[in-house]
Amino acid sequence: MLDLSWLGPGCITTSLLADLGAEIVRVEPPDGSDNLRNFGPKVDGETLAHLLYDRNKRSCALDLRHPAGQDAFRALARSADVVVEGFRPGVAERLGIGYEELRPGNPRLVYCTVTGFGDGGPLAQVAAHDLNYVARSGMLSLVAPPPVPPAFPAADYLGATLAAFAVAAGVAQAARTGRGTVVQSSLFDGALFALSMPIAWWLILRTVMPPGEHLLTGGLACYGIYRCRDGGQLTVAALEPKFWARFCELAGIDPRHAQNHLAPERQATLRGEVTRAIATRDLTDWMVLFEGEDVCVAPVLDIPQALDQPHVAARGGVTTVRHPDGTVYQVPASPLRMSGEKVDEPARVPSLGDATAVLLREAGFSASAIEALRAAGVIAVHPDPTSGT
Repeated sequence: MLDLSWLGPGCITTSLLADLGAEIVRVEPPDGSDNLRNFGPKVDGETLAHLLYDRNKRSCALDLRHPAGQDAFRALARSADVVVEGFRPGVAERLGIGYEELRPGNPRLVYCTVTGFGDGGPLAQVAAHDLNYVARSGMLSLVAPPPVPPAFPAADYLGATLAAFAVAAGVAQAARTGRGTVVQSSLFDGALFALSMPIAWWLILRTVMPPGEHLLTGGLACYGIYRCRDGGQLTVAALEPKFWARFCELAGIDPRHAQNHLAPERQATLRGEVTRAIATRDLTDWMVLFEGEDVCVAPVLDIPQALDQPHVAARGGVTTVRHPDGTVYQVPASPLRMSGEKVDEPARVPSLGDATAVLLREAGFSASAIEALRAAGVIAVHPDPTSGT
C-alpha cells in the first residue's frame, strides 16, 4: 500500500491498516519536509506524531514534483494493492498520479482519497482543519456556549476510520472482481455521519435542540456529569429504566423519581435530585458504592489516571515503538484486536528513505538509475551512500 498522506487523517488511516498487518510505504519528500515529521513536539529529533502514526511502515523518499519522481511513483503503483492520498481534489491528477493515470498499469488498484470536503461541491477546494469541519457540520452548536475546540480532532479521526473501512471494502471487491475502484472519505461528511441522530431530528421532526439540551449533550438528567463532595466529577449514563432505577436506589434518590425518567418536563426536577445526591459523597466513595453494579457510571479521569487503570494494562492499551536510533518509547496501542495476535518486539519507525532503494529495485530500476535519481535530488536513500554512514 502506497501512502501519499502528509496530514494527520490519511496517516491515521494507514496507521490503522498497518496495525492490522498491511504493508504500508510512506511516500514522502526527500528533503524531510513531510508534515508528520515536523508538526508538534519532538523527541530525539523525531515528532511524536511520526513515532505514533508511522510505526510499522516503510519510507520511500520521492519528489513527486519532479517528472522523474512521478515516473518512479507510477512504477511503484503498478504492483501496489492500494494508494491512499490526502491532497486537495485535482492535485494528484496534475502530478500525473491520479487514479485514471495509474489504472492502466494496475487494473486491480484501489485508490483512496481522504479530503476535507470531498471531490465536488462549492467547498471542495477550501482550506480547512478539524475545527472548521466540526463547526460547519453543526457539531459545535450542540455544545453549551461558549463552545471550545473538542478534546480530540473528531472529524480527522472519523474520516480516517471511515477511509480505512472503505479501503478494506475496496480490496475485498478487487479480490472478488479483479477490478479496482476509487473510494472517498471526506472529513466533513464523517462529522455529519457522527451527527446522524440530531440531523434526523431536524429532517424528520423539524426540531433543533438548543446547545447543551439534546438528549446526549445535557438534555437528560440521567445522562450527565455531576460534582462530588470533594470536587471530583462523576458521569452518569443510566439511560435504560433498569439502570436508572438501580442508580436511584443506590444513590438514595426517592424511588418515585425512577419513573418516566426520560420525560422532558421532568428533567429539571430530576437533575436537581441527582445533583444534591452526588454532592453528599466523595468520588472515591461513590465508586466503591457502585462497584459491581449495573448503573452506567464512571469517574472523570485525566490522562495519567486513565492510563493507570488496570483495565488499560489488561487490554494492552499501551505499546512500544523503536526510534531509528534504537530507543524504545511507549505509545497508545491500536484500538483494534485480532485473535491470535502476539506482538513481542516494538514496532519499527522508519528513517527517511529507508526503503527507497529496495522498492525501486523491485520496480525494475537499475542501481545506476537509482544513483542518478539520488544525485539529482529526486529521491533520498537511507543510509545515504555519500554520508559515510
